[in-house]
Amino acid sequence: MQNLMLVGTAANRPNTVGSIYALHPGGDWEQVTGIPSDASVQAITPDPTDANVLYAAARKGLFRSRDGGKSWHRLNVTDENVQFWTVVLHPNQPRTVFAGAGPVSFYRSDDGGDSWRQLKAEYPERFKISFGSSRVMRIAFHPLNPDTMYAVAEINGFLVSEDGGETWRGANEGLATLAQEPHLKSRLETDDEAEGMFDAHAVATTPADPDAAFYICRMGVFETRDKGKTFRDLEVGKYAPFSYARDCRVVCDDPKRMLACFSISSRSEAGALYASDDVGKTWYRADAAVDPRSTMLGFNVHLSDPRGVITVTRGGQVFFTTDGCKTWTEKPLPADAGDGFCTAML
Repeated sequence: MQNLMLVGTAANRPNTVGSIYALHPGGDWEQVTGIPSDASVQAITPDPTDANVLYAAARKGLFRSRDGGKSWHRLNVTDENVQFWTVVLHPNQPRTVFAGAGPVSFYRSDDGGDSWRQLKAEYPERFKISFGSSRVMRIAFHPLNPDTMYAVAEINGFLVSEDGGETWRGANEGLATLAQEPHLKSRLETDDEAEGMFDAHAVATTPADPDAAFYICRMGVFETRDKGKTFRDLEVGKYAPFSYARDCRVVCDDPKRMLACFSISSRSEAGALYASDDVGKTWYRADAAVDPRSTMLGFNVHLSDPRGVITVTRGGQVFFTTDGCKTWTEKPLPADAGDGFCTAML
């Protein structure tokens, strides 16, 4: 583990920086070169086969680094006015890269980001929302059959592709059914009480249960085993004092171990990282030694070392562990950093 930490921020407040900050062991946070201060970075994705290559999805473009995160360059993906919110690499073909954007759209590169083409997604907006349009927040692959892919949109629910990402369809039947439950009704941006179940933030899969896809939204964590026809509530509220879920990831070398960050709401005064060692059946707090004072919007796990985890709060608190969540170090971002959204650890 090199212990290089990266954090992406969004310029949601006046006079703040929305870029990537890098932290080397023993140093202080430094803004990287090549990503503008108003780019608003939403995802950082390292190449698992080449430590020098990383990708970043931002509201003002898609970026790539070829020198381990020191410098970045904007990629020529599309002339359309879109915001990029996620970027992932094919599990068996790391030069095949997928990016998700808002309005809901998908892009693919088969040469490591040099050239791109837009994929087909017939996915009309379900809600009229104040921030304009829904956006693809995360993409995940079926662990045994990567031609089956899942994605989530904020605020527009669950999507499925069964042809390697070439075409995408909405798969929200199960979400609409669950949204009829009184405790799962929620509306903030619209007049539709199904909104909360469609306010998706992440999707995760694991080899420990390959047919399950875990759907993360503001109402909690849910599981589907039939590509969105039905969903089961994992009832994380039984284990955590709040269930607003923002991210969920599986730890390398331990496919039964999942981590998820929970908070009260998108903007709140508390957050926490929780762990499950039984593929989501039960949960416990993994970062009890720290005190997050705002919503925990993102975290990441080390690609090859299960001991490495890094989290970030909207207010700029960064916590990291290199011993499997036994001890944590806090390293706040600079005062002018924007809202903390995403992280990576190399």
